[in-house]
Amino acid sequence: MKALGQPLSWTVEILIIAIVIYQVWKLLQGTRGVQVLTGLLIVLVVLTLFSAVLHLRVVTELIRLFSPSFFVALVVLFQPELRQVLAEVGRRSVTTSGRQQQAEVIEHIVNAAEICQRERFGALISLEREDLYRPARDTGTLLDAKLSADLLVTTFYPRTPLHDGGAVIRDNRLVVAAAVFPLSETERLERPLGLRHRAALGLSEMTDAVVVVVSEETGVISIALEGKLERHFDPDRLRARLTEILI
Repeated sequence: MKALGQPLSWTVEILIIAIVIYQVWKLLQGTRGVQVLTGLLIVLVVLTLFSAVLHLRVVTELIRLFSPSFFVALVVLFQPELRQVLAEVGRRSVTTSGRQQQAEVIEHIVNAAEICQRERFGALISLEREDLYRPARDTGTLLDAKLSADLLVTTFYPRTPLHDGGAVIRDNRLVVAAAVFPLSETERLERPLGLRHRAALGLSEMTDAVVVVVSEETGVISIALEGKLERHFDPDRLRARLTEILI
């Protein structure tokens, strides 16, 4: 067992080292530092081969002596590039975390919209992005609660004080409920569509928010974005569209 375990550990170690080297190389590719690194590696490999083939003991000894200093010199020489690599790793980690959070938010909204559609609860949900709509904080009820589908459905339940108005989501939190949104003045809105749809359009005209509307009368799910209304979403299409917009 021990004999089998040692080659396996070597294989894992080699794979880890290869992956790390490849990722660092990808991040450094195209920079001035990678050209210098390539040159240094070529010189080092050529000297090592020559000393091994021609038995150059002095050169071999020098390479052995200077090997630890070589790695220190690399850190000093490639300080800007290493900083760039670490910043890129951090950025990718934050981006991944942000995407996971957005996916959770989308799932909560889709589940809530599906329940509201089935129960014929009217819903008006704004997903804030860059623009902050301050009047919503002034006209609505501040909650600042962790978002969940149950919380959204409860908010729009007809017998609760908060059901009339819009909900504002920022990051992964339900910030405001029962907020008043600006009404669109467009004449192109279909006659059966009421105040919720007009408010959704109005907010999407003034900000970069993505606004999800569930009609109380028909149960139709719509999205208002950049002053345009997209209608007749089922839960799967709503999830796909929100993912396309937000992620």
